[in-house]
Amino acid sequence: MAKARPAQDVIEQAICENANAAKLCYTLVVIFVIAGLGVLGVGAYRGDGLTALAGAVASGLFWPALAQARQIREMNMAVRLLEIPLGKAASAKDAAEALQKFFESRFK
Repeated sequence: MAKARPAQDVIEQAICENANAAKLCYTLVVIFVIAGLGVLGVGAYRGDGLTALAGAVASGLFWPALAQARQIREMNMAVRLLEIPLGKAASAKDAAEALQKFFESRFK
């Protein structure tokens, strides 16, 4: 049977796996804002209201990406804070109770 890994190693791995998703979300935020503002500016310069509206809509698309990045960050912090009770757990039962409380609070 495989040797159990320390909680800190598992937490570090989970956070590293979330890092790419967070970077993607932040990249999308930047792309949507720059593209939207660019189209908005072109529409305003040309006096084309429909193009300007399309730019405003494109700029507004950064909100979902930003919300997802914020959610990933909150989850990473919650997982990082879980390290404290797991590190202090004297038995497997204590660790299981800490995990149960964590999952009940995060996934209502």
